Amino acid sequence: MIRAQIFETVMSNQTRKITRFLIEGHAGSGEYGKDIVCSAVSALSINFVNSVEALCGTKLSYQASEGLMDVEVSDDEKTQWLAQSLRVGLMGIAEEHSKYLRVKEQLLKK
Repeated sequence: MIRAQIFETVMSNQTRKITRFLIEGHAGSGEYGKDIVCSAVSALSINFVNSVEALCGTKLSYQASEGLMDVEVSDDEKTQWLAQSLRVGLMGIAEEHSKYLRVKEQLLKK
């Protein structure tokens, strides 16, 4: 199973900012190379990092290896929009494939 954690901080003006994504594990929904859940989560998370760098001009701090994507998210507006898009994508996959992906949101106060 893939476990995704989305960390958010509540700012002083009550707005929320996504500060980190931590995605760990393997879905196990199909044989290696044909696991559509793993492929979808990988594509979304890699696309997030690539999109932030290409469209926002922001270099993110991240660690990626087999079964792991740990991304620190900057708080600029464009990056936050892309982070929300990643959240929507992960939640959609989890809704359809809850046996293989769990998404947990962690709210931190600043």
